[in-house]
Amino acid sequence: MTKLMILVFMVISFFVHPQKMKAEENLTYFPVSDTGKVLKWKRVESLLPKGKKFKVIDVETGFYFYVQRRAGSHHADVQPLTRQDTKVMKHLYNGKWSWNRRAVLIPFKGQMLAASMNGMPHGAGALDNGFPGHFCIHFAGSTTHKSQNVDPGHQLMVLKAGGKLDEYALKAEPAEVVNMFLTGLKQDDDALMQPVLRVKQEHKLWAKLHSVSTIYYKTDLFHAKKYKTKEKIAVDCLIYYEDKGAQKTTMVFTLKRNPLTNGWEISSLTLE
Repeated sequence: MTKLMILVFMVISFFVHPQKMKAEENLTYFPVSDTGKVLKWKRVESLLPKGKKFKVIDVETGFYFYVQRRAGSHHADVQPLTRQDTKVMKHLYNGKWSWNRRAVLIPFKGQMLAASMNGMPHGAGALDNGFPGHFCIHFAGSTTHKSQNVDPGHQLMVLKAGGKLDEYALKAEPAEVVNMFLTGLKQDDDALMQPVLRVKQEHKLWAKLHSVSTIYYKTDLFHAKKYKTKEKIAVDCLIYYEDKGAQKTTMVFTLKRNPLTNGWEISSLTLE
């Protein structure tokens, strides 16, 4: 890419996404042009050993920053290298630390590794970077340290970074389809929801769902006793709306197979 092409690209990006190109924030940029390779954590752990410094590229925005892996055995516990890296990371979360997962890419020897990060400082930190603790990066098959369970949100973000969401959706069982939708809702990421939606929801309901700030639910409540079929799944939720606060509700999903792909899709959704 010539210097002129790069300049034109940056100018276009400024006018299309001005909120992401504020000069005073001095943000680094990397044009994402590829998907990542989905590697199991056991393999990645040896590629990115403790003490390793590497780049983390946000799939959505292309912004990148540098980290060092400091600890972690079931996933990577990392810290931003410098205060500038912390600044870039915080910008990705709109200036507020969050547990939300984001799909990321990690360059390694000429290829990209698919991964998922959260944006919440926790635990101990040792670097002079203005970051109060460390944060987590998960790969395929990673688990949490406390429960040693696979985190569904992180795993879906890994698939997103690897360009495999559609492939996963085609093979997903109804409960996995519903979880994909709910994870997209919780993470405010339409890319996780679109592969499992047959039709756009009724406007008022869709607008209401887009005002959700966060949602809590248990996967063991996916199959309500009153529905004894794969085609209907009820999920008891606690939903926090931006304008109304917390509300308890039950989401009832109706699922059908796509006649062309034979994959399960959500054909309707109601709130009770």
